[in-house]
Amino acid sequence: MMKKTVIPFLSIMMISPIAAIAEEEASAWKNNVELGAVQTSGNTQTLTVNAKAKSVHDGEIVRSTLTGSANNSTDRNRTTAETYKASLQEDWKFSERGYVFGRLGFESDRFAGFRSRFSETVGYGRDLVKTDALLWKFELGGGLRQTRFTDRTKKSEAIIRSATGLNWKVSDSALFTQEISTEGGKSGWATESITGLQHALNSHLSSKIAVKLEHNSKVPAGIKKLDVETAITLVVNF
Repeated sequence: MMKKTVIPFLSIMMISPIAAIAEEEASAWKNNVELGAVQTSGNTQTLTVNAKAKSVHDGEIVRSTLTGSANNSTDRNRTTAETYKASLQEDWKFSERGYVFGRLGFESDRFAGFRSRFSETVGYGRDLVKTDALLWKFELGGGLRQTRFTDRTKKSEAIIRSATGLNWKVSDSALFTQEISTEGGKSGWATESITGLQHALNSHLSSKIAVKLEHNSKVPAGIKKLDVETAITLVVNF
């Protein structure tokens, strides 16, 4: 059931930005992929795998951003964490710093109490600071969210979403990033904070250390509301 739901969604994600900017050169896309894995053996036998991908096309009028991530942790062959996320956001610029956006989001995290969650939001965004070394933006909007919980119940509701992102070029080889987003309604709020420091090894490879905080206001009994993850990954830019 999950595959039947996700495949059409990902197909739309791939087709939409291509159709919107077909007249512009493909070379304008900027892509990066993050990969990380930690395995332990002996007294403890654990395996944690992280993967993220991001693709951005920043045209004169439209900016398209595709993201996807997967996280899986096992302890003695027993899955202890499993999260999948994907999003497509289209920004339509109407001034040097202001834009309106439309966003589609998907998330699956059965350990947080839901098997699938789709969201559709629209809103206003603005680049608060925009220099060669520092970019800081803020977004605020609203929309709808559909959740299928692990107890087989379903819920559709109106939500509010806000997000902020900071990219600070500390030096020629170091980049500090901070991303915070929160969205929610009557069935709960989901908040995520990702703080990262990236160091360029060459023009295509970077190392990155990041701390991610995920908080869900409503979770099943016995599940903690806050998850903390520290990851060291290799980033490939192309």
